[in-house]
Amino acid sequence: MMSSACIASIIFCITCLLCELNSSLAFSSRASSSIITSWSSSVAHIIEHIVSPPPLQVTPLNELTNTRIPGPDGVDILAYTATNNNGDGKNTIILLHEFFGLNPSIVEKAELLAEDLGCTVIAPDTFRGTVTDFVPKAIWLALTTPQERVNDDLDAVCRFLGCNTDSAKKLAVVGFCYGGGKAIRYTTQRKHDAATVVFYGSPVTDVNELQRLNAPVCGIFGNQDAQFSSSLLDNFQSSLNDAGVDNDIRVYSGVGHAFWKDVSQIERRDQPQTDAYNQCTTFLREFFSSSTMRVDDTIKEAAATSSTTIKSRFLDSLDRPYDLNQGSKERTGLLNDLIQNGDSIQQPGSLESFMPVAPGRWRVIYAPHMTTMSGLAGGEFSVQYDLNDDGTIVSHAKCNFPFYKGFLSVSGSFGSVNNEVCRVDFDEAWIKASNHENDEPYPNIQSVPDSILKSLIRNLGKAAFIEPFAVFPISFLDSETIVFDFELLGTRICARKE
Repeated sequence: MMSSACIASIIFCITCLLCELNSSLAFSSRASSSIITSWSSSVAHIIEHIVSPPPLQVTPLNELTNTRIPGPDGVDILAYTATNNNGDGKNTIILLHEFFGLNPSIVEKAELLAEDLGCTVIAPDTFRGTVTDFVPKAIWLALTTPQERVNDDLDAVCRFLGCNTDSAKKLAVVGFCYGGGKAIRYTTQRKHDAATVVFYGSPVTDVNELQRLNAPVCGIFGNQDAQFSSSLLDNFQSSLNDAGVDNDIRVYSGVGHAFWKDVSQIERRDQPQTDAYNQCTTFLREFFSSSTMRVDDTIKEAAATSSTTIKSRFLDSLDRPYDLNQGSKERTGLLNDLIQNGDSIQQPGSLESFMPVAPGRWRVIYAPHMTTMSGLAGGEFSVQYDLNDDGTIVSHAKCNFPFYKGFLSVSGSFGSVNNEVCRVDFDEAWIKASNHENDEPYPNIQSVPDSILKSLIRNLGKAAFIEPFAVFPISFLDSETIVFDFELLGTRICARKE
């Protein structure tokens, strides 16, 4: 189902070229602007690292890591695992590196935490094979590594650790710098029961996002860190308090960003590094030993919702209940919450689960990549899927752009790959230009009058029907809502049944 929208998008891009719209240039211009803005906001960060770069030894990952984890998209995740034979195996820390990538400093910290806390510490490579000691490249890696991909990789790490199946296990996610920001976004977006430790990472201050947390948060910052103003850190703590999340946020005097550089500072009892380390380990010991989560039960109970309410919150956030809505951070967070905590049909990709629900007309209501693309071109899409009992599918994308008004359509078949994944195979594509609001698309390829344009669009469509646009994991399914993972672009598409 989802690939029909993707194919329509591809045909749309080709049509733009035929209409002499240089869409690739427009995209590059917007992307460049976004990157320049992000880089400008990181000037203080760059200067601080260049003036006082941390000691860093770049070691090839195959020499540094000792663990290989099956990840999404068939990509193995390399990691370093530190264990303690005196521990009970129930407590685990995922340790996220700074923007230089997985390096010996992180490995040493993993060993220290495992030894002191008697737990397992696993430090995954979230850059998927890249490490550097060159600050501009590190900034680039941080800016171009999407949170969704990191979340998917960390979900794979949790599966590997057995965190999803063993209710007795407690998990904490600890991150430094880039990794600190990724850590708290992972726990707010996916792993709500995990404690979070943020070493000078980008805070989350949205109370609605923080309310999803069912475990405490520890924050460690320096008062001379040019990245984070005192007002931002105050807002971080007050937002956690408003969300009912127990927290320990401290700002240490006389130090800036990345002030705990290596384990030798703890061995020498340097200050305030040792105090910050003790804050972290005391926080984690209390979390690991507690029988209940360190959360204000009264406030959390008031914020708790049933799966029906979780779904309603996402749907209520939309401006158009049966049409494509603009992407936003809030909506993506609510959609992730629905996936994580909603009442989905089990084994949604299987024939037994998917086929009884699938037949009918579905409207795409959320697809950030599609609204981004249409916004660049100054128009909008409206996408529907018609699924039939015989396993055939027809998708129509209604387009309203300055250079083209009408329909882009594709057809094919759908089915099951396994219990979690469905497949859509398209074999035909066609268009219908129209300036009439109430006009309808051609229902099938046979209805399209023969012409050179019909042949051209048909051939362009066939060229776009490639394997990555055919296989889609289903992350949520009920009788009226479906969410697909579009792994190729690291995003999701949500459709609603009419």
